[in-house]
Amino acid sequence: MTFLARFNSPCADRTCDEPIERGDIVEYIDDQLVHEGCTPTPDRGPRPVCHICFIEIALNGACGCGALA
Repeated sequence: MTFLARFNSPCADRTCDEPIERGDIVEYIDDQLVHEGCTPTPDRGPRPVCHICFIEIALNGACGCGALA
């Protein structure tokens, strides 16, 4: 169900370059606010955690303590 936005906010579709502005036609999809016609980008989920420093491992495989996964 679409409706008019009452407040400004970011669009949950990460590929959308336009923010949601007051008066835009928007809708909720899976509890995420998007422009009409946009689809929210799914969450990536949690990344692995270093067993030494307990920090999330970066995409390049390094973490805060310098250990490589």
